[in-house]
Amino acid sequence: MFRHILVFLSSFVIVLCDRNFGTPAGYMSDLKPVKGLFFKSSEVRCNLYDNGTACVAAHFQLEKKKTQVVISGYLDSSSSPLLRAVADVYLRRGRNVIIVEIFPVLMRHYPLAARVTRPFGEFLGEFLTSLTSHGLTANRLELLGASLGAHIASYASHRFEQLTGSKPARLTGLDPAGPCFRNLPYSERLNRNAAQKVDVLHTNIDGFGIPDPLGHVDFYANGGEYQQSMKNGFILPCFVLCSHVRSALYWIDSYKSPDQFVGVQCDSVAEARRGDCYKDQNITTNFLGPKTDFRKPGIYYLPTNEASPYYKGLNSLKRQSLGINTYLLQLAPDEDMIL
Repeated sequence: MFRHILVFLSSFVIVLCDRNFGTPAGYMSDLKPVKGLFFKSSEVRCNLYDNGTACVAAHFQLEKKKTQVVISGYLDSSSSPLLRAVADVYLRRGRNVIIVEIFPVLMRHYPLAARVTRPFGEFLGEFLTSLTSHGLTANRLELLGASLGAHIASYASHRFEQLTGSKPARLTGLDPAGPCFRNLPYSERLNRNAAQKVDVLHTNIDGFGIPDPLGHVDFYANGGEYQQSMKNGFILPCFVLCSHVRSALYWIDSYKSPDQFVGVQCDSVAEARRGDCYKDQNITTNFLGPKTDFRKPGIYYLPTNEASPYYKGLNSLKRQSLGINTYLLQLAPDEDMIL
């Protein structure tokens, strides 16, 4: 019953998006993003509209270090502890880190916020292009976006390529937003053409996420639908928002232990959803995080623990129990997964 209700509500949001507000492509294309947005790294703040290019160039070594752009999701801000923790894994690796403040732009009801992602993403792509005159290159530029931020990152990357002729080195999507994007054409949402390497982590595909493989490498954590948590020794279900946010926690752990999050390759999303990817003795594996091997593209089932540290290491090579997801899979057939 719960799963059917969730599917219905997700479908309702999509109808609201499509019928009332059109599609992201072409809607509010002349949007002027709110003034006073800030790009942040440590305690440095640069106003995007007041000589922002020169400000960023003065505080970053664009010609020497990799530059990491981090974009949060709906109603999240640059001061979010979780977003700062994601940014910190890159700061510790010596990168320039730019946290994009999107809260003033997306601070509206969700369907309209989704419409804004494309024009704002393109604006961001133009800003990043302006930094190339100060030493930024495509091969030293990587983007990470969570939820709506994943689509913003894709629009920014495509615009950057249009203006420079080069794709950013890598784009990572953390449970890219599904509502208002599931029914859009492939080119109108995050896709593998956005960067030289595109990897995606799915943690809530039937709720706030999206089921389709979008990158060169797609990881479906515990089947990609619902995660689990542990409190006082009891395993508890982690539904919808909890599962959606869990993608960031897995990502942080993957940088702390870069060779411990092991995914097992699957033939389809349906197989990944069931964790049914252990049929061959010679299974293909890949790492989530900084050691992802993009020479092995495809769909990967990623088992995790219920609490941090979330990685399973070599235990990932053994067939896993889906826990609460075993019950949820019995409530509705696979075809309900795609909205």
